[in-house]
Amino acid sequence: MVFLLFSIVVFIIVALFASKKLPRHELYAIALFSIVLGFSTDITLDLKYDFYGYFKTGVDFAGFLPILFIFPTSGVLFMNLFPFRQPIGKQLLYLLGWTVFSLIFEYLSIASGYFYHNGWNYWLSAVTYPFLLLFQLLHLKILRVYLGSD
Repeated sequence: MVFLLFSIVVFIIVALFASKKLPRHELYAIALFSIVLGFSTDITLDLKYDFYGYFKTGVDFAGFLPILFIFPTSGVLFMNLFPFRQPIGKQLLYLLGWTVFSLIFEYLSIASGYFYHNGWNYWLSAVTYPFLLLFQLLHLKILRVYLGSD
């Protein structure tokens, strides 16, 4: 629990003080979408299939903490710092960097005891993280089309 709380504080501080390249309304939409994506993914993979979970099997209110604080702040950081106007190679490298960071964070979360695998493994995470990150990018693209800013 200490690692989780420490991570929440660090993620919030970094997200608050990182330079903002995206407008506030996009950052707000990204944060909300990250929460929805987190709940959707976890309801399916944690509660329905029991592949992984937070603390113990089933619904645990402490398990809401990463979804409500880690997911939106990391989503905002990922999207805010994404190299949109750079060559595709740099964008793929950025995506790979966030995937590696996510795998390391997952490992530390398991080592600290607030997260566990139950039929899930790091290889599945390594394949899943890029798709979740790309889904974040797709969401922003759709938002910009909807708002007429793209």
